[in-house]
Amino acid sequence: MGFRGDGDAVGRGAPNPDQLERYIEAGGFFTHHIPAEAQFYKPWNSAYQDWAVKLGLYDAPQPYVFNLYLEPLRKFQLAAEGHGDRQPPDHLRAQIRATMDPLPIWYPPFEEAATDADTYPIHALTQRPMAMYHSWGSQNAWLRQVHGVNPLYLPTGLWQGHGFVDGDWARVTSPHGEIVVPVAHMAALNANTVWTWNAIGKRKGAWALSEDAPEATKGFLLNHLIHELLPPKGDGLRWSNSDPITGQAAWFDLRVRIAKTAAPAEAQPAFAPLASPVGHGPKDLAWKLGR
Repeated sequence: MGFRGDGDAVGRGAPNPDQLERYIEAGGFFTHHIPAEAQFYKPWNSAYQDWAVKLGLYDAPQPYVFNLYLEPLRKFQLAAEGHGDRQPPDHLRAQIRATMDPLPIWYPPFEEAATDADTYPIHALTQRPMAMYHSWGSQNAWLRQVHGVNPLYLPTGLWQGHGFVDGDWARVTSPHGEIVVPVAHMAALNANTVWTWNAIGKRKGAWALSEDAPEATKGFLLNHLIHELLPPKGDGLRWSNSDPITGQAAWFDLRVRIAKTAAPAEAQPAFAPLASPVGHGPKDLAWKLGR
């Protein structure tokens, strides 16, 4: 949004043929501060609304209502408390009462509450990159060069504490399994959190990629460490390892431990190749630009 038009316009403005050069001069950044009078009560602040329209965030002033109290959740909670003629199963009442609060609350994630934090002291997260959001990017030769492999990113304390250097691998263990994967240093991380991209790792033969594709030899998934069910509770049921309100899989509740290990020939676990029903793509691709 920066350096538009003649280089001084912000947000709205004609294209600037020198815009990339201006960004390079600024170290890749552009900063534009919200006016002081527009920084608070944005849903109802006309100064913010007008500033947002001028910048191009809105096409017209658009006040909006942000609900802190969610009546639908309270209706579920009331049902769990015995009100109304639509009642939840008895074995779900306690969970509905505890989690479907109409006001924002916090409680320990279910799997985390059942995990020994001393044995598994690190949170592990996974996030799908936009270029691979539906895995279509697996077929894009340029994108595969940019991120055809995914390391496990470690914060500075863990990186230094375990004596990692560039090119090292780690054994990552959860209550459900373990993986052996390449690691990389990322300073901009919570001190007790590691993360990696999702959807980069592929099984050999999948997505019409060759069996020695980097996605299959160095790319990996955290799926092997995440169980779809919560630990047994003693009631004969295995509850879903998911958010009780949205049903979203618990991708952010995982706890692990890591240890430095010798680099294997490829990321572990490794499985036999899949038989591709569509063959494989060409080994090399080339484009001619211009005439």
